[in-house]
Amino acid sequence: MSVASWNDYDEGYLRAYQWAGALAGGAALPQEPVPIALGPGETAHLHLSPVSLHGYFGHDAEYRRSFVLLGGPVGLALTGAASLAHNASKKADAERAARPRWNALGPADLIMTSQRLILTLKGEAQSLWYAEMGPLQPAIGPGGVPAVQLQPARMPLLRIESPSAPVLYVLVHHLLEGQAPGVPMPEGLLERARAAGRLSS
Repeated sequence: MSVASWNDYDEGYLRAYQWAGALAGGAALPQEPVPIALGPGETAHLHLSPVSLHGYFGHDAEYRRSFVLLGGPVGLALTGAASLAHNASKKADAERAARPRWNALGPADLIMTSQRLILTLKGEAQSLWYAEMGPLQPAIGPGGVPAVQLQPARMPLLRIESPSAPVLYVLVHHLLEGQAPGVPMPEGLLERARAAGRLSS
């Protein structure tokens, strides 16, 4: 493939692969200055902005029955049937809305520190402490965008999409487990990286 076919997603996977190799060889996690105050002894390792944040949940949708009867026997039958049909439609809409699905929460700022992930969405920062969340899992968002999924305590399942999501996956696993995981690479990416001169043989 031509060098021109290389994109930001490819670059993110390649950087994750290179970080996994460097960390396995004894390199230290990166350190980055960040625009917020951190706790005592806390170090920032990665700053991604923006990332696309998604949550897996259903919407609370209230279903209120309504019933209208008008007129004589024929009117009663018609309006009663219409009310029943309307109620069934409202109930079905509420049930559809309550079914969990991925919901776009918007662009966010993400900081990975030695103790937590800090997500800032619409000006509000939320700390996701490693001790209170499930492991990061590699994922793919719509259109093939690299992503990670995680389950914070008392929150819905979250998906963080970014070309650098594979790097986040590698750094967090190395931090928490003492070793970098294997990076799930798109087929043929390393060969294309070598052909593009981005990776030595």
